Amino acid sequence: MIERAVILSTGDELTTGRVIDTNSAYIADKFFSVGLEVVAVLKVGDTKEPLLWALRQGTELGDLVIGTGGLGPTEDDLTSDVVAEFLGRELRLDESIAEALSQRFEARGLPWTPNNLKQARFPEGAEIVPNPLGTAPGFRLDLGGGKTLLWLSGVPREMEAMLKEYVLPWLTSEAKTKAAAWACTFKIYGLTESKLDAILKPVSLGAQAKLSFRAHYPDLSVSLTLRGGREAEERFTALKAQIKDLIGPYIYGEGEETLEEVVGNLLLKKGWSLALAESCTGGYISHRITRIAGSSAYFKGGAVAYSLESKTHIVGVKQATLKRHGVVSRETACEMAEGIKRLAGADVGVSTTGVAGPAGGSREIPVGTVWLGMAHGDQIEARLFRFAGDREQVILGASQAALYWLRAVLVQKQ
Repeated sequence: MIERAVILSTGDELTTGRVIDTNSAYIADKFFSVGLEVVAVLKVGDTKEPLLWALRQGTELGDLVIGTGGLGPTEDDLTSDVVAEFLGRELRLDESIAEALSQRFEARGLPWTPNNLKQARFPEGAEIVPNPLGTAPGFRLDLGGGKTLLWLSGVPREMEAMLKEYVLPWLTSEAKTKAAAWACTFKIYGLTESKLDAILKPVSLGAQAKLSFRAHYPDLSVSLTLRGGREAEERFTALKAQIKDLIGPYIYGEGEETLEEVVGNLLLKKGWSLALAESCTGGYISHRITRIAGSSAYFKGGAVAYSLESKTHIVGVKQATLKRHGVVSRETACEMAEGIKRLAGADVGVSTTGVAGPAGGSREIPVGTVWLGMAHGDQIEARLFRFAGDREQVILGASQAALYWLRAVLVQKQ
């Protein structure tokens, strides 16, 4: 039975910091769902000796070693060669893979070069792991003694497809892993990490359950995990209910659900349409809304009213308002929200105006000051926020606050 896994991520781009290793986090999350404990994550560059070291460490610590990267055609793609040397096996050309590669290049009108055959050579005894989205297949090797080595593409979208379509079904077939763990994640807005921890102190977890906090601005989440089979379901359900009782008003979603998805579903359910007038957020809220498939059903459109002229000419803010109250004000936010609602013919209009920085602030209106406006029905209102951090954090914070406020309005109006 496979109980302990080690993840190996390879590539100079990872060890130099030019690329963030998202593969290992994705794999660890999926492994947890099938009851596999990840005991180590190792990252090494495209160099033979560190990779050999990582293979030695991995096979010593884990029942399953899963690696990503280094399967391509270039000189620095060393995985198959190093794995073969580590195991004392020969590299074998898989004729069917070589032919499929050749046909794929020909069908796409791409030039074929001999180094592409590297992607068709595997350590002796390897079972091929198909790559439905790329040219480089992976492989699986039985190392004996109950240990297995798996290697997948390092390209995230290719790795994810290979993991879903081959690795996870292989793990769950024939009961190769322990009983899956029970897990859920709550997405939260309006609490700090320390305050969240304090509120959840009364939760009695016991030995098998665990709460994990993750602050990834502008998101904050808490995950509940409980190991065990069906016998643990009742305990898990009770703990989940207790957490909801304690922090329910701050929860906006569960699992991998984003705030923009939550808002989109509520707009659809209520039958409302949305329009946005953005200044300091520069269209970022519109981007978040439209990244959701099907958002055309509820999103009328948006305007980036950045300059004084655009606030007047596009969304209808009165020049007298700008002169008397200023760009960053309650009055301007309200007129922007009402103006875009009227212009787009939407049920609700939302606006942002503020100082994202790093320059442009003053004693009266410091960097991070943002007014949000909202117009729906015959109601027009605005709220003041002060965000800390750099320009990107101010924009992220303002977008999250605007979407959360919109969610609250939609929930109240149900």
